[in-house]
Amino acid sequence: MVVRYFVDPASGQPHIYQHHVSETEVEDVLARPMEDWLGRDDSRIAIGQTAAGRYGRVISVPDPEPNSVFVITAYELGPKALKALRTEEIMKQASFPPGWDEARVRRVLEHYQQQSDDEAVAEDEAAYESTTHTAMEVAVDLVPAVRELLAKRRAG
Repeated sequence: MVVRYFVDPASGQPHIYQHHVSETEVEDVLARPMEDWLGRDDSRIAIGQTAAGRYGRVISVPDPEPNSVFVITAYELGPKALKALRTEEIMKQASFPPGWDEARVRRVLEHYQQQSDDEAVAEDEAAYESTTHTAMEVAVDLVPAVRELLAKRRAG
């Protein structure tokens, strides 16, 4: 595969260098993407692991030349995105609880993947102000029993 790179006019270097990503790492991700989907303005987003073990996201567009891509940028996945990726890999092997399917899980996953820290804090604070639900402290060893009681209540 022929890979061309967007060169940052200010530095004269491929934009990927600003994110401390090498051309070899980009090619690793593109050669074996774990995920690949359509992005903004007909770009492609590929997520995968490099030979060195890093997980990266590569944003590219197809080049007119066959078997060629133009890489806009690439960067290493942050902790939140990496956790979501691992969750998705596990989810592919999982069976879903009643009322849940992969589409529903993905909607929830997308919401939390895109949530900023400020939005997460606001959501947590709103939960504590709820008049229909409550939060309480439960001893760790009692959590399984509480969950079992709640499951029985929902089922009954």
